[in-house]
Amino acid sequence: MRTICKIMLLSLCVIACKNEKKESQKTPAKETKTTVLKPKLLHEVNGLTHCESVVYDKNKNILYASVIGNREEGDGSIASVSLDGKVIDTAFVKGLNDPKGIAITKDKLYVSDVTVLVEADLKTGEVIKRHTTEGTTFLNDVNVASDGTVYVSDTSNSTIYMLKPDGTFSAWLQSDDLEHPNGLLQVNNDMYVAAWGNMVGPDGKKKQSGNFLKVDMASKKIMKVSKDTLGNLDGVQVYDKDNFIISAWRTGKIMKINNKGAVEDVLTVGRSVGDILYIPEKKLLALPMNIQSQLLIYEFQEVEE
Repeated sequence: MRTICKIMLLSLCVIACKNEKKESQKTPAKETKTTVLKPKLLHEVNGLTHCESVVYDKNKNILYASVIGNREEGDGSIASVSLDGKVIDTAFVKGLNDPKGIAITKDKLYVSDVTVLVEADLKTGEVIKRHTTEGTTFLNDVNVASDGTVYVSDTSNSTIYMLKPDGTFSAWLQSDDLEHPNGLLQVNNDMYVAAWGNMVGPDGKKKQSGNFLKVDMASKKIMKVSKDTLGNLDGVQVYDKDNFIISAWRTGKIMKINNKGAVEDVLTVGRSVGDILYIPEKKLLALPMNIQSQLLIYEFQEVEE
């Protein structure tokens, strides 16, 4: 009798195991999906001669783009462009020489122009004042901090200058560790820097370093965010609370980098992509293309893969 019971129990266990196996086969394991950015080209704005930088005026809902021109004296300008890709005014601010980075406040527009930081009226486009100081050689990107101080990078001499609210214009930080700063972006108490890069390595094998950096604005301590060199970096924008969008001029790469240094390639356009713009609430990315004399406007779409 005991033997029969054992056989019956064993049979039941075998049947139960088979049923469990069938059930597991019916219910596949959940697939892990990742979210990636898929840029969609919306507008291609032509005729902006050697376009270098772009900013968004949310009050007017328009873009301002720096137009270097053909590097003849006074042929540079700031153009105004609608979000649907139409040029409103090719010379909203005129009479510039080689304009690059732009930043705006409530009533002012600031643009770097070779060795001069130009201050213009945001309503009329008229130049109010030109700021310069001894030692400026290649002023590049411009950023207005929360306290009203205007910072401008000098890529050539690896310096960041500042224009104080009282009108004083002077060097804020000079260091080889800035790696010839290009793009600037203040976030809270840090200044993020997209660096063009130092020449590093032994003779004959030197390369441009080009890291994404962070500067503590109180201590002026310079730290690397990127884990490895990323090329000749140009623009930097906030993507979300943990990520930035940066551009590399020479390779034409647009990358997303988080605050731990992890990098994701988003898009590759032509060589010479400059000081970019990202508008988070509209998911719009604007890319000034210097050599191509274009402004490319993309829409970011997050897609699960």
